[in-house]
Amino acid sequence: MMRFLEASVQAFALASVWRGASAMVASGAATEQLGLLQTLEPLAIPATVLAVVGSVAATHIGFRRWRKLPKVAHAELEKQPRPSRESPLSGGRQDRLIEELRSQVIELNREKALLARLLKEKSESLRKDPLTGVFNRLAYEEQLQAEYQRWKRFGNPLALLVWDIDHFKQINDRHGHAVGDEVLRGVAQQLARRVRSTDFVARYGGEEFVMLLPGADAKAALNVADKLRLNIAEAEFSDGAVDVSVTISCGVSNFEPGDSPQSVFNRADHALYRAKKAGRNCCWVS
Repeated sequence: MMRFLEASVQAFALASVWRGASAMVASGAATEQLGLLQTLEPLAIPATVLAVVGSVAATHIGFRRWRKLPKVAHAELEKQPRPSRESPLSGGRQDRLIEELRSQVIELNREKALLARLLKEKSESLRKDPLTGVFNRLAYEEQLQAEYQRWKRFGNPLALLVWDIDHFKQINDRHGHAVGDEVLRGVAQQLARRVRSTDFVARYGGEEFVMLLPGADAKAALNVADKLRLNIAEAEFSDGAVDVSVTISCGVSNFEPGDSPQSVFNRADHALYRAKKAGRNCCWVS
């Protein structure tokens, strides 16, 4: 094919050159130019002409080959194995697997509920005083901050009470620590049972207790404190062998604009000190 094209191009070029030369002679062109044309070698065809013709031929041949490529590729794809559309599990195995997964989910939910309950119980135990059963100082600090933020937001009355068992050291020295522990438990239960569910009672440390009364102003808080004081004074506490009567003193303070939890506690503690100086078994407001 390529040889045929080359020969055709050469013949076409020679014919064109001699045709041009004849025209030049007929029109009286210079003999020098005619002599130049006569010396032209028949096979000296410009490379540009050959390149153009070769490109056309190559394109023609390549196009014919390219038309065959899609058919070959399609045939190769047809030979590839097709994935199976059938389920790898039979109906019976699928049912068993679903039932097993359902059982596992139920078991996991049961364990989750158990874990949540245990975590709640553990959290509560960490916030309770092991001796008296009321909240401990850690729980009090958390509750105080929560009530303080609520008071700042809504402005409702909030009272803080600090309690101290009178002459508690003498009870320990005279009757022993077992009796002293019974007194602590009894006083704590008296304080916790005789307040509202919204109120908060905690053991602050030693023989001291603290109380938060949301919604109570100074007058209402003092009335609550006096009733609690009288109830404890009338009660008796025993370890099974010894009966002991005790009294308790209290300092009361209310949250006022500009207060912080520490400033209110300091005022209540100062009021408790004044109650002690006044003879104990009484409540003072600061």
